Amino acid sequence: MAGIIESSPAHQNFSRYDIRVTIKFSVILGKDATCIHKDLVTVLGENIHSIQTVRKCVKAVSEGRDDMENEPRPSRPVTACGDANISKVLVSLSDDRRKNL
Repeated sequence: MAGIIESSPAHQNFSRYDIRVTIKFSVILGKDATCIHKDLVTVLGENIHSIQTVRKCVKAVSEGRDDMENEPRPSRPVTACGDANISKVLVSLSDDRRKNL
């Protein structure tokens, strides 16, 4: 059976969303985080979420989280790296190359 899993190309196409849904499904079946992590490693290999990440997902599902998509997070606005700012930096550097930015 293990040979079938290892040779299957389907395991290479798992997205983060797929993994989260798999974790949710496993929680519904009553599996704990350690068992879920072992299953994920068996199917997807060692380059999978850490056991800590699986525990966080299990906790979120157990507390009633239904949405498996990423939650929006505050971040730097896209304009921080815009053309206007790049031009300002280039002008500033052309004035004095030893300037600390």
